[in-house]
Amino acid sequence: MQNVATPSSRQPGTRDVRVLARGLTILSAFEPENGWLTNSELAALTGLPKPTVSRLTSNLLDAGYLEYSAQRAAYRLGMPVLALGFAAATHSDFVVLARPLMQQFADEHRVSVVLASANASSMVCNEVTHGREMLFTLRVRAGSRLRIDRSALGRALVGAMGDAERLAFLEKLRLADPPAWESLSREVPHAVAQMASQGYCVAAGTLEAGTNGVALVIDTPEGPHTYALGCAAPSNALALPRLKQEVAPGLLALKARLEAELSAGQSE
Repeated sequence: MQNVATPSSRQPGTRDVRVLARGLTILSAFEPENGWLTNSELAALTGLPKPTVSRLTSNLLDAGYLEYSAQRAAYRLGMPVLALGFAAATHSDFVVLARPLMQQFADEHRVSVVLASANASSMVCNEVTHGREMLFTLRVRAGSRLRIDRSALGRALVGAMGDAERLAFLEKLRLADPPAWESLSREVPHAVAQMASQGYCVAAGTLEAGTNGVALVIDTPEGPHTYALGCAAPSNALALPRLKQEVAPGLLALKARLEAELSAGQSE
C-alpha cells in the first residue's frame, strides 16, 4: 500500500518555504513605523509582483496578521504580529508614556495594573505594574497571556467593538478556541451593556479565584480600542463597592489622560 503523508507528518517543501519567505517579506515591509500600505506600495517595496502581493495580503488578512482599512484601501500589521515582539513593544512610545502613570495608579489604589492587546484567543500583557504596598499580586508580567474569556480586559475589548467587528472577532475565536468562544459568548451582552453604560467592564473572581478586576479600552490615533487597560487585586482588598466607587472612576480618568497625551503627541 502506498504511504500517504498526513498533515502532521508532511515535510515542508520548497514551495512552502518560498510562500513563507514571501509572507515574511510582506510583513517586514511595514517596519519600522507600521504605516498603512497599499498593495501597489508593498509591491514596490518588496519587488514582488502585484498579483502575488494581493494574494499574500488577502491570506495574511484572513489569518489576522494584517489589518485592512477600506477608507485607505491599505494594510498594516495586526496585533498577532505585534504580540510576537512584545519585548520590543515595551519600549514603544505609548508604553513608555503609560508605565509611570500605571505605576502611580497601582501604588495609589494598591492594585495590579495591566496594559494588554488581543492575540487570537488571549490577551497579551504589554506592560504590568504592581502596587508597592500590595501583600499579594497577580501572577502576571509583561508577555504573559490571559484567557480572553475570563478577564475583564477581554470583556472590555469585545464589549467596545462594533457589531460587525465583534461578530468577525468571535467567529475567529470560535475556530481557534471553541471553549473560550462558548464562555465569552455568554458574557457578550453583559459586556456590551457595561461598556455602553459605564465605559468599563467588571469581572469578579474570573481571572483568578478570589480576585476582582475592572478594565476599559484605550483609543489611539491609529484606531479605537487598540489596547485594553485594567487593574485587579484580591477581592478582600478590592471589594466591589470600592472597585465601582473609587477604582473604576480613577481608571476612567487615567484613560482620558493617556488618550489626551497621545493626541497631543500626534499633533506635534
